[in-house]
Amino acid sequence: MGTVDVVVLNHGLQFGSPLMAVEYEDAKNVLHSNLLSAFLVMKHFAPLMPDSGGSFVCVGSRLGMVGKSEEVMYSAAKGGLIMLAKGAAIEWAPRNIRVNVVAAGLTATPIVEASIQRRPDPETYRREREASIPLQRLATPEEIADAVLFLASSESSYITGAVLPVDGGYTAF
Repeated sequence: MGTVDVVVLNHGLQFGSPLMAVEYEDAKNVLHSNLLSAFLVMKHFAPLMPDSGGSFVCVGSRLGMVGKSEEVMYSAAKGGLIMLAKGAAIEWAPRNIRVNVVAAGLTATPIVEASIQRRPDPETYRREREASIPLQRLATPEEIADAVLFLASSESSYITGAVLPVDGGYTAF
């Protein structure tokens, strides 16, 4: 396979349910999808990085930084992803392997847009969600990608163990 300079970990499974109603299998799936899969990718790709170093960029979530009712398992998994990245950043710094997180806010992806459209009153729901964000709008996928590109590039060569919120100010509260 050769060497790998950059790995972007952008996978997740969102799960909304009151904590007392979460079944073990659902919790396991959320933790595996959002945290354990990242651990496995990092573990197996770090040895493939060249002696000059490399970069891991994990796409996390604003909900890894703040708690939210009925998103407890998802928040726990994304919070764990942040701590995994911070620990790996310290451990791999001597190899010049940087590990950072983009904590994405609510983003206008096809999945999010479909979720909004499934609501009884999609426009009211959209306005409510946007009102919870200081910039009063959802992120575009390109805005999240720009942050990932920055952290993957040599322009961020002295940044490791960082969490960059790209959330329209949501976590500034």
